[in-house]
Amino acid sequence: MPNVIRVRVGLLRETHPGERRVALTPEDVRGLSARMSIRFERGCGIGAGHEDDAYIAAGAEPAELAELISSSDLVVSVRHPATSLILPAKLILLFLGADTPTASGLPHRQGPTFLDIARLSGMQCVKGADISSKQAAITGHAAILEAARQFGISHPMLTVDGSFVRPVKMAALGSDAASLQALATARRLGAVTHGFGLGNDSQARIERLGAKFFGVGNIVAPRGPAWPEQELLRLRSALSKHLSKMQLITTNIVIPGQTAPVLLDEEMLSRLAPGTVIVDLAAESGGNCAMTQADETINAHGIRIIGSTILASQEAAEASRHFSDGLKSLLEHLIGGDGVLRLDPADSTAAALTNEERAMREVLS
Repeated sequence: MPNVIRVRVGLLRETHPGERRVALTPEDVRGLSARMSIRFERGCGIGAGHEDDAYIAAGAEPAELAELISSSDLVVSVRHPATSLILPAKLILLFLGADTPTASGLPHRQGPTFLDIARLSGMQCVKGADISSKQAAITGHAAILEAARQFGISHPMLTVDGSFVRPVKMAALGSDAASLQALATARRLGAVTHGFGLGNDSQARIERLGAKFFGVGNIVAPRGPAWPEQELLRLRSALSKHLSKMQLITTNIVIPGQTAPVLLDEEMLSRLAPGTVIVDLAAESGGNCAMTQADETINAHGIRIIGSTILASQEAAEASRHFSDGLKSLLEHLIGGDGVLRLDPADSTAAALTNEERAMREVLS
């Protein structure tokens, strides 16, 4: 006897400018269609190379946005859906986003329920469900390729001066998945790599990739939502000595839910070598550089500051494949073979998604 399909899932088309990823690929839609009904917004997969006909062949039905929103129990997307959408209170939204509304619990909720996949970062709960870390790694890889384009060089990451071939000096500020992947990619392209992070195991993680760790003295990472100004000044001063020798810098030091701390103020930026390229991966949270503008490239003091928030979209097909694979595993965990969606607070995955009493992650991601 076939399963009773009780959950209706809607797949949204991304609306963020330049976003080309899609949350579910036709292949994974086919694997999920046995236990849930899936509708998709037309054109949702075009940017990642998936035509509407592929979704229809996989068992999904096309629907206009208004109908999809009103008739779905759960909608999925890569990014937080557009805030202009009028969402019914019964709706559950599952997406990847750093700054999102607090999820309301299922019982007695007054509005839609927001389930942020980013809350699963670093958790080993469901195989493949740490979508955030995988997307971050793709972003770190894309950041170095974008920097290479800005330099006007390709493979390997070398500069030629007469008869001398000199490798680019690169530094990553942060020990998260994006920063570590940036280090790995830059090293593979021939750069001499350096790194810095404030997490307890940052030095080991950075040195494991063959990069030299920046020593900055006894600077303590903030345990609360705000950085003590004195500590921040000390950190800037310590980093300035190292960064003045770099030609490529990636930054991604953030506090979840807070504006990113400014690690490179204008004075520091003015001291960098002309031609230096900075890729500020914290741009969506305000940026680690004083002059960062989200989704813009700033030219100042002879340097370039890239504030792109859509780097993963430069590899949309591969990024979507990984996103969809993890989302399929997550949906299969939350929706049983009987087609019933269960957000059980006793389940660590559901509890993290709904933000139920989850402790703040370590200050550096």
